Amino acid sequence: MLTSLRIQNFRSLRNLKVEGLTRVSLLVGANNTGKTSVLEAAELVLAGHHPSAIAWSPMRRGETSSHAEEGLQGELVEVAHLFSRHATEKPGVFRIEAITPQEIFFEGRLKSGVGSTRVSAKTPVRGLSLRVDSPGAIELESDQFGPAVYDLAGRALSLDDLGLSIGSESYGDNRVGFIETTSPGAAFLRDLWDGVVLTPEEESVTEVLRIIEPDIERIAALSGSHHRRSDASMFVKLRDSEQRIPLGSMGEGIKRLMTLSLNLVHVAGGYLLVDEIDTGLHHSVMVKMWRLVTEAAKRLNVQVLATTHSLDCVRALASLYEEQQDLRDVISVHRIERNAEHNVPYSADELLIAAKHEMEIR
Repeated sequence: MLTSLRIQNFRSLRNLKVEGLTRVSLLVGANNTGKTSVLEAAELVLAGHHPSAIAWSPMRRGETSSHAEEGLQGELVEVAHLFSRHATEKPGVFRIEAITPQEIFFEGRLKSGVGSTRVSAKTPVRGLSLRVDSPGAIELESDQFGPAVYDLAGRALSLDDLGLSIGSESYGDNRVGFIETTSPGAAFLRDLWDGVVLTPEEESVTEVLRIIEPDIERIAALSGSHHRRSDASMFVKLRDSEQRIPLGSMGEGIKRLMTLSLNLVHVAGGYLLVDEIDTGLHHSVMVKMWRLVTEAAKRLNVQVLATTHSLDCVRALASLYEEQQDLRDVISVHRIERNAEHNVPYSADELLIAAKHEMEIR
């Protein structure tokens, strides 16, 4: 269990401590207060044993540019944006500390700032090439990483050549999933679905989709489809119908619930980070959504850290707690304020009181 985070000079967060995290924690706050950055910081410190983790959030945010040199295709990952003030203060340093309950950390350091000359380097990052501005590439300080950065000729770069250093200390191979606000591609959903087919969780995922469409009987991934739509390879079958319905035709709410349930199974024993968890969901199904999340988190031993802007989403969590008082130590809400050094935590009981009195806690 991740119980606290301390984030220094990471993106817009100059010095923030988030404490009191529980099995299911919801982050609330106004726009541009750094809620998503808290998720990204948690992802880095929890998945820091993967060298490519440094590039995951820049790629999601589009902090990349297409780059081709000497026949190599790839994305230029602009890591300067991970640093406070976009690394305009030199040398740039960010540090993320966590208690899980062991104390672990992840630290990034731009030794010489960001130069205008590019030194090309590559390392596999989910099918792309990781390239960073020079003078450098990535320096890996931890013994658990090993050299993984090469120049265009395939030569390993020495640590002295590099301008960005990464220090990390973590324990075990944590499973960490991140769900962003946009819908995942069909290939990604198919991969997750393959992990539950013919297991007890297959029916659990199908049951989740019935929250929105009670007539769903089965889900299937079909290869070799002639359909052009990116979602057409995932199909559902409805009761009293012989027609195969493409998943994409069922609406964003169905896809969001499927993405949530599949990711919970995929990171069993680990962590799931969800940006704007209520995306695509009508307020009428949010209590059921939270019931799904809390039950699956307990059953699969997953810790969930999510964000929202929706008051309906917060009230739905409070309504679930009113029904299930045994969730007292499972759920919590945390308000993140711009430039604040500490979160404002709300226990399950405080959340319920706030909801009953229609208090604004976002």
